[in-house]
Amino acid sequence: MFLGIDWGGTYIKIGIITEKGECLFKRVFNSEEFRRKDIFIRKIEDIVSSLKSKHIKAIGIGAPGIINTDEGFIYYLPNIKGWRNYPLKKVLEKRINLPVFVDNDANVFALAESYLGVARGIKRAIFLTLGTGLGGAVIINGEVFRGKTSASELGHFPIDLKGSKCSCGGRGCIETFVGNKYIVKRYQQIKKKSLSYNIGVKEIFKRALGGEKEALLIWKEFSYALGMFLSGVINIFNPQMIIFGGGVSGGFRIFKPLVWQVIKEQAMWPQLKGLRLVKTNLKNAGIIGAGLLAKQRFYQYQ
Repeated sequence: MFLGIDWGGTYIKIGIITEKGECLFKRVFNSEEFRRKDIFIRKIEDIVSSLKSKHIKAIGIGAPGIINTDEGFIYYLPNIKGWRNYPLKKVLEKRINLPVFVDNDANVFALAESYLGVARGIKRAIFLTLGTGLGGAVIINGEVFRGKTSASELGHFPIDLKGSKCSCGGRGCIETFVGNKYIVKRYQQIKKKSLSYNIGVKEIFKRALGGEKEALLIWKEFSYALGMFLSGVINIFNPQMIIFGGGVSGGFRIFKPLVWQVIKEQAMWPQLKGLRLVKTNLKNAGIIGAGLLAKQRFYQYQ
């Protein structure tokens, strides 16, 4: 068995993964509970301790930021404060006495999809996790592309030279146009009032389906920004497939045709031959991918 940890800006999902990539057990926590490093380490330690009877061989973690994947070292997490220059692998291995492997959360999502999901057998694919921010991964020749770091930070590709300040420190990143916080904030601006309750992306999606003009405008703006960004990505990588996951991908039914329309107008037409835009249908993809990361690296180093 392997323990997979899908670490997002909103939720942390933890599960036990078999050799075949099946998720046997899952727990979901609010990410706020894990903000402080000491609490994060202690909670993981407690969870591992409670699962001793499961004979876990290794732990895989998909973290939302820039990672040195060889060392399991976190450079920083753009949407989670307080995690900068931290040797997560080293610290956890000392505390739990198990091998720990760390990669970017979008990379482990890509790993799961290419192993068990819609991207099986695909040589060139782009993976986007639409949630608190925008995570991105690239598969080339069937392998997840990595640099010295976890690489493929597609969400921090600048598309507006005078854009808003991004959580990464830059300006005008695509994430500032499609992250769930941006969507909600923009919706409130269009409504021209501060809503008396916390509205989420899911509710804005429902209102759009119901024909509300403000909600429809939100998805139109979202789709234009995402489509322009993806046109550039398509021109660079010539993918066979673009796979969408994460909470905001729940609006796929509305934004897919709008995004596709922008892509057809903007991208180089030969790059579009055979291209498909699809939504993940793999449940617990982040957990499974983290578990598969642990499996791959565990046997690699045996």
